[in-house]
Amino acid sequence: TGETTLVAPGAFGQVLVNGSPTTLRQVLASASAGDTILLADGTYTFAEAGPGDYTGLYITTPNLTLRGQSGDAAAVILDSAYAVHGGMSAVITVAASGVVLADFTVRRSITHLIHFQSAGDDGLVHQVHLIDGGQQFLKASGTEIDRVEVSCSRFALTAAGRENVWGYGATDGGTRCYTGGIDTHDARDWHVHDNQFVGIYCDAGGVLRPAHGKEADERDNLTYTGGLAEHAIHMWDAPAGHGHLLERNQIVDCARGIGLGMVAEVYDTIIRNNTVSSVHAGGAEHDVGIIVERAHDTDLVNNTVLLSSIDAYPNAIEYRWSSTSGLRLHNNLTNQAIRERDGAGNGTTVSHNVTDADAGWFVDPSGGDLHLNPSGCAAPAVAGAGLPLGSVSNDLDQEPRGAGVEVGADQCSE
Repeated sequence: TGETTLVAPGAFGQVLVNGSPTTLRQVLASASAGDTILLADGTYTFAEAGPGDYTGLYITTPNLTLRGQSGDAAAVILDSAYAVHGGMSAVITVAASGVVLADFTVRRSITHLIHFQSAGDDGLVHQVHLIDGGQQFLKASGTEIDRVEVSCSRFALTAAGRENVWGYGATDGGTRCYTGGIDTHDARDWHVHDNQFVGIYCDAGGVLRPAHGKEADERDNLTYTGGLAEHAIHMWDAPAGHGHLLERNQIVDCARGIGLGMVAEVYDTIIRNNTVSSVHAGGAEHDVGIIVERAHDTDLVNNTVLLSSIDAYPNAIEYRWSSTSGLRLHNNLTNQAIRERDGAGNGTTVSHNVTDADAGWFVDPSGGDLHLNPSGCAAPAVAGAGLPLGSVSNDLDQEPRGAGVEVGADQCSE
């Protein structure tokens, strides 16, 4: 219930407020708790930072809202243009609680597009288009960044964006490709839902790219090509009693779909009603659809994974490491294996999954639309063949499942 300020694009690196030039960074710094900053349609630019300067947006005021005035995310563009904003700062850094980011596009960052840091609890990212992050598009790192909601947003890496992704290591395709969609550390109780992730991978073809997202002569001429990008959604950890809810996300042609855990333990998470598809062959740039590692008391239910290349990665879903316990894998529809790795079967229940799905069961498998078509709805392995689960009462469109539960993310309409 604070003040509302309308901002319009100005000259390069500037904005206009009531016709007067200033910077968007200064507008945010001058705001009070509860204020709303409305962005008029247009493109907003950012100056390159000089020594000791910072030109990105740094939000330290709680309960601040930054959103597009028109509600059309594609009409309001915050364009970093791969500028250096000072230190390792992202285009938008959130270091306050209750911050709302909505209805705009943020693109072409040399590092992260949005970075949640300590104190960034209870944030909301809604209907934001995140395009071409040099590192992870949305990063959370700090101390207990809790209860953030990411909804109805689009994460996309374009062909031009792949030329500006950070990379490390050898130039032979074994490079570490340092980008990904959502990447959280020390985060609790996030809700990631109804988002789309497209094309987040590194390309081994083409010319060698300058490492670290910078020009080659600024990085001792180190170059790279290819490498395995991080997941579209990767929640590294969560303490007992504080899991995440990942649901109804569409992941298309990304290097890896959803990752839970890896080097740290993660608890009490639900992964449901997501679709993951890829037309790419498996290998150094493309890997598993969904993987849970060192996970405890976690549900992986009613997801659909279709890896359509004849040379696709052999596993659609993996669960890994002996510390994994209490995992429940039910009603998942895939065309590749669901595989236990490295002794992960402790207390795990696996049932009512289908691992030989036919691409002909789906509306547009190559385009990432994994709704069931009439053939899929009629398939005996799918139609009413799922296990009724109280935790999955609706499908990817939030339509009720009813008594006859379909396997996979989509419930056929009556």
